[in-house]
Amino acid sequence: MGYPLLDLTNKTAVVIGGTSGIGLALTKALAQAGANVVPTSRRSEQVRSAVVEVQALGRRSLAQICDVTDEGTLTQLLDAVCAEFGGVQILVNCAGRTKRSPTLGVPESEWQAIMETNLNGTLRACRVFGRHMVERRYGRIINIASLASFVALYEVAAYCRSWRTNQILGDRVGKVGRLR
Repeated sequence: MGYPLLDLTNKTAVVIGGTSGIGLALTKALAQAGANVVPTSRRSEQVRSAVVEVQALGRRSLAQICDVTDEGTLTQLLDAVCAEFGGVQILVNCAGRTKRSPTLGVPESEWQAIMETNLNGTLRACRVFGRHMVERRYGRIINIASLASFVALYEVAAYCRSWRTNQILGDRVGKVGRLR
């Protein structure tokens, strides 16, 4: 165990967007803290690679792809994790997408795709896994956002807006919907 003050033995964590960047770093840190970790994303090759990294740290894992724009894949993910591990105690939402484009020229489809992943995808995952956690009367949801939720970045208006709205939503939900 890498973090003696953070013992996650016998906990199962799902990290959506947990196969690269910050998500992969969180996947590894949770495994080092003793959790069984299920890193997931839309890309099966990256999922398999991240699962191997979790297993190399001596923890159990599961290879399951998931696309936060499709609630059905979130439900399938939850069902698969519950079948393998009995439940989920920790959800980390870290999926995100962006595309650099001048604001006046960003196609509507690109704007919507970014919102669907960064904002609506986080909400979908919170709902699917949150219901499970409420039923079990225990759970922790951690939503990872971007510095762009506080500072405007050049030519990524949709990305900045999606994370700012996500951060505001998280503040509101956190104040009224805490699980005890």
